[in-house]
Amino acid sequence: MLRNQQSGFNQALWLGISQASSFVLAFISAAILSRYFDKTEYGTYKQIIYVYTTLQTVFTAGLPGVFSYFLPRYSEAEGKTLVNKITRVFFVLGLLFSVVLYTTSGLIADLLKNPELEIGLKIFSPFPLLTIPTMGIEGIYTALKKTQYIAIYHAISKLSMLVCLVLPVIAWHGDYRSAIVGWGVASLVTFVIAMYMKHKPYVHIKPQLIPGMYRAIFNYSLPLMYASIVGMFLHSANQFFVSRYYGTKVFAEFSNGFIPLPFVAMIAGSVKGVLLPLFSKAESSGNLHDALVVYDSAVRKSINLLYPLILFFFFFAKDIVVLIYGAQYEVSAPYLRVLLVKDMIEVLPFLAVLLAVGKSYVYFWVHLCAAVLIWGIDFIVVFCGFPSIGIAIVSSAIQIFMSVAFFWYLNRKMEIHLLPWKMIAYIGTISLHLILVGVIVALFEQYVILSWPIIGRLGACGVIYYGVLWISGRWIGINYLESVEILLKQWRQ
Repeated sequence: MLRNQQSGFNQALWLGISQASSFVLAFISAAILSRYFDKTEYGTYKQIIYVYTTLQTVFTAGLPGVFSYFLPRYSEAEGKTLVNKITRVFFVLGLLFSVVLYTTSGLIADLLKNPELEIGLKIFSPFPLLTIPTMGIEGIYTALKKTQYIAIYHAISKLSMLVCLVLPVIAWHGDYRSAIVGWGVASLVTFVIAMYMKHKPYVHIKPQLIPGMYRAIFNYSLPLMYASIVGMFLHSANQFFVSRYYGTKVFAEFSNGFIPLPFVAMIAGSVKGVLLPLFSKAESSGNLHDALVVYDSAVRKSINLLYPLILFFFFFAKDIVVLIYGAQYEVSAPYLRVLLVKDMIEVLPFLAVLLAVGKSYVYFWVHLCAAVLIWGIDFIVVFCGFPSIGIAIVSSAIQIFMSVAFFWYLNRKMEIHLLPWKMIAYIGTISLHLILVGVIVALFEQYVILSWPIIGRLGACGVIYYGVLWISGRWIGINYLESVEILLKQWRQ
């Protein structure tokens, strides 16, 4: 049992490292490009990436998820057949994606009211043929329990992306078109590595036919695609309205501010991975007590770790944005603050429990209602002439609405009480404590060290903030470093 737990932890750790490396390298590239491009160029570049990531949902057809689901159920010979067949489907989908992107580039540019976008999309259009076939690496190596290779793959691919993106911009003073070409070169490097990795585990294995394979695969993947398409409309609304109605420059400012903090998603994803099988088993046995105990513990540890980070980013959003992107993006700070309010709610893993107890249809309908709401309300925001921050507020409010809907359903319809009064009191106590300390440290910066260089101010504020939290937290019985201590202990073991 202990060996299995350690193995699971190690696999999760490598996945976390993979996600962290991807974020850091993507983060660095965004910081560099923000400084070398003007806002119009940077906004056009971000619009191209927005169009690509939005359409990717449709042209992957939910297929990347089939590897982690089917490979553990198949023999190695059947697994080779699965990987080969799905990769061929990806090639067809990539080609179709490229053709559609090229032929509709003018329409998309008109839709987002940026004529330059047509040229950029046509330059970009061949690259999905390289990127779509790489899909599924994570699922394959997770199923094989070799997640360390995923971390290596992401590190190499993102590092090549960073070099190829910024080198022509820095060395040869290229514009956004140079960055797009560099993106394509990096995609070629990633494509070669991915093709090698997809075939390496099955080199000496003879493929075996699987009766009814395509039917089984698409029966599994198509519902995921439908849900993903709804999610696409939900999550792309804010970028669409800002792009079309507020202009490319504002879109650049919005893009650098309204970015989810990766550590929230990483930790929330880890908690979800623990709770899903736990609640699934508990619900089938009719005994939720032990699962609720684990849930309570996981939520407390998540809050202890994430809430201090979220509140620090909230209070010092302006300094953080300026440090990363430059003074011209100071106006991006309000977008970040609005997003952070939503993150405080998303730390509570209501969705994980909902899916674990088999209520996926509730997940779908809530997402569908949310998608309809966000497009309708965003249109009203634009029609009434509200500033772009209104789009960000609507987006965060809709996400909070979804979390509340999941909680309400579980609490009232399923009688699974995830937020007892004791937990509510704990969340209230820790929030008030963090706000009080944050205000004190923010005032210290404003009236004592405002003349310091920005990196010095942030460093000093961070040390004082966590120092005060560590000391005062012990007085009220909150150990903000509990999760870090547990992680270090497990790592040593």
